[in-house]
Amino acid sequence: MADEEQTIVDGQDGGQAPKKGPSKLILFGGIGVVAIVIGIVLALFVISPMTSGGGDQAASEPAADQSTAGGHGESGGGDHGGSHGGSAAAAARGNIYSIDNIIVNPAGTGGSRFLSTSISFELKSNQLVKDFESRDAVIRDALITILSSKTVTQLTNPKQREITRYQIRKRVAQLLNTEDIEGVYYTDFVLQ
Repeated sequence: MADEEQTIVDGQDGGQAPKKGPSKLILFGGIGVVAIVIGIVLALFVISPMTSGGGDQAASEPAADQSTAGGHGESGGGDHGGSHGGSAAAAARGNIYSIDNIIVNPAGTGGSRFLSTSISFELKSNQLVKDFESRDAVIRDALITILSSKTVTQLTNPKQREITRYQIRKRVAQLLNTEDIEGVYYTDFVLQ
């Protein structure tokens, strides 16, 4: 009889082992969902505004096609020019010529930072667009020279960015011997 009582007591203690499997699964699943939500929030509110462009005027222009580019201080491969205004508003104002994927190291960074940008020019005539296409390498070189001479502070300051826009317009007008450049727009501007 003593053996029966001991068996009953042992059965009660041994039959109720704590369950660990499902609670850990729920915990790790919850952590995974929280990580995904944080990633989405970062993408929407932090990374997206950083890559959306340089100024108020850039927001009204059509976004340039982006393709993966090569190293620092080089122009990226792929489609880099000749894209004309894709919207009716851009076509009504004039012809748009874009130079995409300009990648430079800002002055004073020792190669630890880089700027990736695309710049569009609003031109008065279709003939000037053809001139830009034929002189693309010269214009791209001028843009790389101007942008790589700027410090990170100059590139992040809105007033200095406007000065850079003016310098670009002046230099490109000088290179092409024209005053028919109506506007210069940053269509992509990422500084890292």
